Parts: sequence; structure tokens; C-alpha cells
Amino acid sequence: MGSGNLAKRILVAVIGGPVVIACVWFGGWYFFALMLLLALFAAHEFIQFTKQKGMQPNPVLTLGSIPVLFLLIYFHNFFYALEFFALYAILLLLYELTRARNNSLFNFSAAVATTLYIGVLYGFLLALRQLPMAFNLPEKTGAVWVFLVLLATWICDTFAYFAGKNFGRHKLAPNVSPNKTIEGAVGGIIGAVLTAVVVQQLFETHFELIHAIIIGVHIGVFGQLSDLVESLFKRDASVKDSSSLLPGHGGILDRFDSELLAVPLIYMYLKYVVFFYV
Repeated sequence: MGSGNLAKRILVAVIGGPVVIACVWFGGWYFFALMLLLALFAAHEFIQFTKQKGMQPNPVLTLGSIPVLFLLIYFHNFFYALEFFALYAILLLLYELTRARNNSLFNFSAAVATTLYIGVLYGFLLALRQLPMAFNLPEKTGAVWVFLVLLATWICDTFAYFAGKNFGRHKLAPNVSPNKTIEGAVGGIIGAVLTAVVVQQLFETHFELIHAIIIGVHIGVFGQLSDLVESLFKRDASVKDSSSLLPGHGGILDRFDSELLAVPLIYMYLKYVVFFYV
């Protein structure tokens, strides 16, 4: 990494870090706006992937589905999710009927995939921030959980990088990401677990140490698998970065991809295992 690129990464972190921290801490519409903005940019980047493969999903309907989905999550109106997806599918299909070029199968699939991959999976971060209130826990507990996920993900990436650089010998997924190694992945898992344990010890997470360890393993394993999934999509679309939006980092998907597979599982673990009988 060149010094210029490193300087850009540091500058983005210095500017963006406090904004993310403030939005997570204050929650409410601040966090909603942050997550919606990230999801819309990420969805736009993913749509560009699909265009590289010859797909042309309707951008208005595809991007418009995400704020509607986020509002359902924010107001806990999951009862209407089935109707939402039905109407969304109907609108997409009716739009395909108006198109001259017959590429409807790819276009429809790309739109639905964007909503599921970005809208639903990013939506779980929004849901995780609000989850404690369902169990009569302090509202700020959600902020602690989100901070745990974000910090453990970052530490996981850092540990994986240095472990792979210094000890990496065996390729993890050479067909997807040639530079990643098994040793690096193990280092990442260790970093995520240590971070989760430290956060559990220093802050009021309202769950025991064993759960912090399990959550750390979740982040370490599925965070790195999530990163591989995004690498798989980029390789398939023949692009290096999802975009150039964040200097030194790439795009939103490059910076916030590791949470996509990990957060839904953490949400379900907390809801159905840790606090199921609360």
C-alpha cells in the first residue's frame, strides 16, 4: 500500500469514523439515515456489477425497494413483508413487459438479488440496533451491539491481514481471492473473538462471556466468508473495486461487506438463543 493511498484511507476514517459513531450511538432516525444511505450506495454498486453481466434491472424500482423495506424494519411492520415483496415482484414483472429487449429473466433476477443481498442483509444492522428494546433492555444496548460488530469486523480484517502476511502458507480460496490464506483466516477469527470478549468485559452487553465468544466466532467466520462472497461477485463482474466513492477504500461494498452474512446470524442468535426466554 503506497503512502498516498494510506493517507487517503486515514483521511476517510478520520472524517467518516465520528459520523458513524455518532449515528450508531444516537440511533433513531440518525442511524436509519446512515444505514439507508450506505445501502443505497451499495445497491447502486451492485447494480453496476449486474450491468457488467449484461443485466439491466430497473434502477428506480430496485433502489426504491430499499427505503420501503427499511421503513418496515424500523417500524417493526414485518407482517407486511410478504405483501411488500409481492407488490415489488409484480411491479418488476409488469415493467419487463414494457421492454423491447427480451432479457427479462436476467433483469428480474438482478433486481431481486440486489434487494435481497443489500436491502435485507444491510437491514439486519438496523434491526440489531433496535433489538434490545424488544426484551426491555436499555436502548443504548443496541448501540453497544452494533459497535461490537463493527469493531470486531475491523479487528478481524486487521488480524487476518497481518497473520496472512507473516504466517500465510495455505491458500484459503485461490479461485476467488488468491491472497487470502487459511492462516490469515484463523488470525482473523482470533482477533474477532478477542474483540468481542473485550467489549463484553468493558461494556454492558447484557449477555455472558460464552455468548461473546460465540458471537466473535460468528463474526470471524462469516465476516470473512462475506468478504469472499463480495470478491466472488467482483471477479465475476471483472471489476477491482465496487466503486471509487471512498478514496483508498474503494466503494461502500468494499468497506462494508463483511457484515452482510455475519449480522443476520448474530441477530438470530441473540433473539432466539440468548434472549429467547426473556
